[in-house]
Amino acid sequence: MRNARTRVASLALAACTLLPGAPPAARAQEAAAPAAPAAPAAPSTLAELLPQVRSWIDRGQAERAWLALAARVGDYAGDPEFDYLLGLAALDTGRPGQAVFALERVLIAKPDFLQARAELARAYFALHEHENARREFEAVAASEIPPEARQVIGRYLDAIRFRARRDEPRFTASVQIETGYDSNPNFGSTSGRWVLADGTAVLPLGISRPRESAAIGAALAADWSVPISGTWQWTVGARAATRRYPSAHTLDQDQFDLNSGFAFRSGCHRIDMLVQAQHLELDGASFRDAAGGLAQWQCDLDSRTRFGVYAQHFELDFPGEGSRDARRSGFGLTFARALEGQARPVVVAGVSTGRERSRRGFGNLSYDYRGLRAAYSRGLAGQWRGFASIAYESREFDAPEPFFGAVRSDRQSDLQLGAERALSAKWTIAPTISWTRSRSNIAPNDFRRVQAGVAFRYRIR
Repeated sequence: MRNARTRVASLALAACTLLPGAPPAARAQEAAAPAAPAAPAAPSTLAELLPQVRSWIDRGQAERAWLALAARVGDYAGDPEFDYLLGLAALDTGRPGQAVFALERVLIAKPDFLQARAELARAYFALHEHENARREFEAVAASEIPPEARQVIGRYLDAIRFRARRDEPRFTASVQIETGYDSNPNFGSTSGRWVLADGTAVLPLGISRPRESAAIGAALAADWSVPISGTWQWTVGARAATRRYPSAHTLDQDQFDLNSGFAFRSGCHRIDMLVQAQHLELDGASFRDAAGGLAQWQCDLDSRTRFGVYAQHFELDFPGEGSRDARRSGFGLTFARALEGQARPVVVAGVSTGRERSRRGFGNLSYDYRGLRAAYSRGLAGQWRGFASIAYESREFDAPEPFFGAVRSDRQSDLQLGAERALSAKWTIAPTISWTRSRSNIAPNDFRRVQAGVAFRYRIR
């Protein structure tokens, strides 16, 4: 039997799954270990089996250990050491239900076996049986255990209390003010000479050329979530934002968003289903209304990795310009990974595809799009956290533009750099700078844009 301090170290590694950016313990070791054979050859006797299986578990080959032990359950179930190793292997290979059965058998035979009780608490925690997990962790903490094990258990108990708070109604809100510079808020063309379909060259009006301006903005957002059961919750959110351009008042914007829906969580899985509405005003007049929905599935593949799939559909209405009314549908994949290191680096990536179709049947306003996005963030000196993101989207239209005689094709690239730092428990500061380059074969849609600014956010919880 492994001594208490060895298993304490293992338990401490497992507890790192509670913290963003921490190593996923046995699973990471197992991923780096040689692949286990489909049916490992196990020793024939219990005395031979246990040391071999313990060695596999210690080397991170938990799947090999699980297969060998599961094949002999009919022969050795009920032996405390066999069941203890079976529970460890089950837990380290993502089988918490089987771990509970094995470890409960251990404690029936040996109620004072603290390592088995601690592992049983971990199994309950993985199954989201929080009350059972709390009871077992507290029973272990009441005994004489090493200080590092007590710290680990304390972190599990903190995580259980945090999860319990998620089951209570929660209201959050934030206020943001920002100021900065925009080199091209009207998406003005980079070209000073446009060539029409008949070969005529024309000079674009000033309104179609870049118009730089200072930019001042403010936003207020609020979200309210209400648990319905242990796995469902209802959410509703709203946001109002304004942006002013002192040198280009005709581009002043006001935006209002509402969303509501349900979220379902079970194990690693989370499903969100939302309906959303947006109203956008330009220079005080209605410009666009959008209404639609989003469905998204996400799964935490391990303590560091999240994968997701989403689909969305929106109806777009342009008051006074019905020819621009459209339907937009899209689909995408998302991926996020927390890397190792004191800077707590995180990588996020996504791909998207979809179509926007004119509801009036205009092919020159209908297009397919494809997009890629990647982002990276990490801690910096002085409590700053920096980030960088890059995005690319292509748009291919269905029919020629009437005035230019060519089918429009766009290639847009975006780069953003920024950082964020907490000024207090509720205030943060976030400077950013971004570059946009849209390359198009239709001159009015070929533009460059640079934005720079600093935002101050106040969070209400």
